[in-house]
Amino acid sequence: MKSFFHALVFGFLGFHIACVAQTPVWTQFANAPAAEIRNDDIYFTDLTNGWSARGRDGVYRTIDGGNSWTKVIANTNPVAHFRAIGFASATRGWAGNLAPGSYDGLVTDTNMLYETFDGGSSWNPVPAINASGMQGFCAIHVLDAQHIYGAGRVRGPAYFAKSEDGGANWWVTNLTAAGVMGGLMDVYFKDATTGFVVGMNTNLYASPPYYGSISRTTNGGLTWQVLVTTTVTNSYFWKMSWPSSSVGYCSLQQNGAAGTVIFYKTTDGGATWVSNGIPNTALGVAPATTWFLQSVGFVSTNEGWMGGSTSGSLSYNQNFIHTTNGGLTWTTEGYVNTRGINRIRFLNPNFGYASGQKLHVYRVPLGINTQPTNQTVLQGASAPFFVSGQGYAPISYQWRFNGTNLSGANASNYTVLNVQTPNIGDYDVVVSDYSGSVTSSVATLTISGVPVSPTITAQPQSLSVNPGNNAAFNVVATGTAPLRYQWRFNNTDISSATNSLFTRTNTQLTDLGNYSVVVTNIAGSVTSAVATLTFNFVDDFDDYVSPVAVTNIGTTNGYKIFFDATSGGLDFKAIFGFNYATVTYPTNIISAPNSVGGSTKGLYLTVNKDATAAVAAVNLYPTNQFASGNYTIKFDVWMNWANGSVSTESALFGINHSGNVTNRIGHSTSDGLFFSMNAEGGSGAGSTSMRDFSVFHGGGNGVAPVLMLTNNTTFGPTPLLAPQFDNSNPGFVNLFPAKTITGWATNVGVGTPGNGWVQVEVRQVNNLITWLLNGVAVAQYTNTYGYTNGSILVGYNDNFSSIGDVNSFAIFDNIRVEPFVVTPPILTVLPPSGGNFNFSFASQAYESYTVQYCANLSSPAWIAYTNLAGNGSDLNLSIPIGTSRYFRVSRP
Repeated sequence: MKSFFHALVFGFLGFHIACVAQTPVWTQFANAPAAEIRNDDIYFTDLTNGWSARGRDGVYRTIDGGNSWTKVIANTNPVAHFRAIGFASATRGWAGNLAPGSYDGLVTDTNMLYETFDGGSSWNPVPAINASGMQGFCAIHVLDAQHIYGAGRVRGPAYFAKSEDGGANWWVTNLTAAGVMGGLMDVYFKDATTGFVVGMNTNLYASPPYYGSISRTTNGGLTWQVLVTTTVTNSYFWKMSWPSSSVGYCSLQQNGAAGTVIFYKTTDGGATWVSNGIPNTALGVAPATTWFLQSVGFVSTNEGWMGGSTSGSLSYNQNFIHTTNGGLTWTTEGYVNTRGINRIRFLNPNFGYASGQKLHVYRVPLGINTQPTNQTVLQGASAPFFVSGQGYAPISYQWRFNGTNLSGANASNYTVLNVQTPNIGDYDVVVSDYSGSVTSSVATLTISGVPVSPTITAQPQSLSVNPGNNAAFNVVATGTAPLRYQWRFNNTDISSATNSLFTRTNTQLTDLGNYSVVVTNIAGSVTSAVATLTFNFVDDFDDYVSPVAVTNIGTTNGYKIFFDATSGGLDFKAIFGFNYATVTYPTNIISAPNSVGGSTKGLYLTVNKDATAAVAAVNLYPTNQFASGNYTIKFDVWMNWANGSVSTESALFGINHSGNVTNRIGHSTSDGLFFSMNAEGGSGAGSTSMRDFSVFHGGGNGVAPVLMLTNNTTFGPTPLLAPQFDNSNPGFVNLFPAKTITGWATNVGVGTPGNGWVQVEVRQVNNLITWLLNGVAVAQYTNTYGYTNGSILVGYNDNFSSIGDVNSFAIFDNIRVEPFVVTPPILTVLPPSGGNFNFSFASQAYESYTVQYCANLSSPAWIAYTNLAGNGSDLNLSIPIGTSRYFRVSRP
């Protein structure tokens, strides 16, 4: 589950209006397919049923108005390039393939046209089209259930196809052979006799020059007349839009010229066409920019949009331009993600859609402009509630009382008549249209003069602190004032604890237990949930007057001890309070980094030192210790070794264990999430059982632990320190420099942690697991293995069947379990610079962040902008100033 923080900033210097006019706007379909392959075409038969032709990715379908999309043509082998889509009903439709030999050299499917009778669940090629000689489709126009037209293809040759019996039979003509045109990009018929095709005059794209042409038929396609041929070198007409029978628009793609956007317009039903140029400077665009203008769509005779692609670094929201006066003037739309729009269609004046790198919808977005407000009235009076919703008509309303639907309350206003005590509570309303629903904020109804009993709105939370620290419990309650508080410890009142905040100072063992609070007023009382106070786990082993050696399994000294080996009997030693300053070989062990006052007492662990060779491991789990949520374990560890030829031993440590099994590398049973590292770097870089630094997750009952590493292992979001988790990898070479030990010939090679103190941390934050050594992240991954809480583990493992060297052991010191406090990022707006909007937020090292944005807050559709990894300092973002946007930051 993601946690979001209310850290919102504007994406440009300006402010949103609180009440948004109910006029259609362009927004992106949030869940539409949007990989690098472009959506070449899009078609809706009604508000809910739609399809997208996505080039070589196949064909997608939605049956819920674009909320979700399903691939209905997988398009694997042979490979088609679906460039056109058209439907006569929610079940009957066609998808056109660009086909082999075009500019897309990866296409191998020779079927030009596919048809469906079930809305796209199944598709079959149209044999008549294949037999006609047609080379490919770029456009499909559905006039009505009987008349369907097709055209193609870009760069030639030019073929026109039609059916006048709902697709049962097809008639195809070669317009290149007829000397009419060389390539076709779009087709449109006003009625069964009068139609238009647009494209290029020759099919010599590879041998320019070539020019855009528009042709008309007045006899259903039997003959064609060229009406327009441009004088713009190396250009072709791309798409048409006809908002009325007399007014039409056509976009011109220029493949060389820069500085001007060109479209053609007719006002006499297509008999004559006038060229219109829009200088780049009028749009605020660099003069050297070349427009590969493609899409055009007009929702009325005066208002429309054009889009496509451009050369240079033109931002995506400048590729989409808008006019409200029939093309006399244009402005950049300022709407994001409009790269490569190829087709714009409208079902009616209030609903349209567009295809490009993303899929877009033109509609009144569902939202709430005016929220219902709290009401306080006299007993017996009326309490009116009102909401102002917006969306695609019809809009429906359902008022609720304390979360339960109110019968008959289905208008934008709702009035509670003759208000009495049972009517006191929370009211909200669910506003819906075809696309879904949104819920208003809650408005509370109270009666003046009638006391309201207390209600707890924020419960006290359980706490875990270190001994001697303070623990603060807080409760938030509402109700008629004054509210009185009485805190309780293990169901007994605490003297003088009569505020909403209670702090237990200098927490000791006797203070651990259950805390609650009773909130009272003149109308009644309510008791909070129980919050438990516990200690963070801390063990520095300094309380032992003399060392305590343990060689048997069981529970002792605050730990459950488990041991297992492939042969022999019990062969381990655990010494609690071991004075490691007594170790002198191969070097003296100094006080651990986190010890206080130079203390040198710790936990000594070793295995496999008797006369029987074995693969063995010992595990220690603290008793009465259970960790969950966001927390971290930390400790200091020293791995002693003196003979490289026989040192095959590793320190073990982990989290989220049951505390009831022996976790051994390569042997069952196993659980939890644990790690190992050996002292001398002797494991193979390609080993499939363990590495010098290993990451494991438990396999479960009867299953060995799973090594989560291969030579191409990818963890994230933090980059890998070393791809093979081997001591020779540069990351570990830098982390652990070579050590020279006086009088010891072996010494400690680079990348090896032995014979020196290492500070270890394992962190769990919202299922993101991070392993750190000396403050540097070694590995990070998202936990999907079911082990989310439990006991911590420290241990020792010998993974080779030999008799271990007596100088090989591990010292653990200063073990502690601490809560990890997730700090909400606070976004700070910085001064704009270089045409960019700038903001920053403080980050925690190695934690992941997702920056999101939306266009409005009344019905927000949050879109991921970028993912960032924290570094412990401020993260800065710089975003080009354009459309108004809100930003927030989330964490996994």
